[in-house]
Amino acid sequence: MRRSLRPVLSLALLAALGGPAFSQGETGFLRGRGKFDVVVSYINDSYDEFWVGDTKMSAPPVGEVTREAFVLYAAYGLNDDIDLSVNAAYVETESDGTGGFSDENDPQDVVVQAKWRFYQARAGAGAVSFLLAPGIKQPMTDYEENDVTAIGDGQTDVRGRVIGHYQADNGLFASLEAGYDRRNGAPADELPVNFTVGGTYANLTLAPFFSRVDSKGGIDIGQGDFPEVEEDYTRYGLGAFYRFNESVGLTANYRTTDDGKNTGDVDGFSFGVVLRR
Repeated sequence: MRRSLRPVLSLALLAALGGPAFSQGETGFLRGRGKFDVVVSYINDSYDEFWVGDTKMSAPPVGEVTREAFVLYAAYGLNDDIDLSVNAAYVETESDGTGGFSDENDPQDVVVQAKWRFYQARAGAGAVSFLLAPGIKQPMTDYEENDVTAIGDGQTDVRGRVIGHYQADNGLFASLEAGYDRRNGAPADELPVNFTVGGTYANLTLAPFFSRVDSKGGIDIGQGDFPEVEEDYTRYGLGAFYRFNESVGLTANYRTTDDGKNTGDVDGFSFGVVLRR
């Protein structure tokens, strides 16, 4: 089962809010030439109910499954229109059920991504832009992937994403990210969609978001190995960012699962420290 697991300055720092470390989807914010961000974050999510196919249930052997992740995210602005980023996680999972599933803890995956703004223009009381965001996900270790407490799927993804972004002059914004993930190995390819809106008041930015992942095939839980499972889910949540000064900020995120297929009914939160120079 995959777990699936402003002022000008404030907007630049916001580029860290929607990075992969926070499972919130990418936005159209970029850092700017020569700017470098590092985000160190902690993620906690859990579930005690899950979907087998379209049927939601709980099971004493599974109990409650909890995942904790410690994530390092770094991004650099090659110029005003191109960012490069890398994201790596160390993940621990455990189950308190009666099934005796082993606790797992290992370095998980590394994600390398570029983000290129190829179009930008004024539109009404703001600006619209479009970006390409290709990336690749690669396991860092030979971790366990076929278990209730698996920390990931253990395969390479090649990702292609497009982002549409609107930034109003008053600080409100909206970003829509969609694309296609080519998944090598057992898991089927995926179609991800992420929609984020938000706004800034003083030093605080709030950004509600919606995420949908649709797997293009696979089996139901119990019919084979976990990486072969067709996992779909719809989640939504709220991201927050507080800027202390031009170099330091705090970010936090809460998300919950609205619906799914062969996935956990996950609730989760994260918080992190953003450093910028």
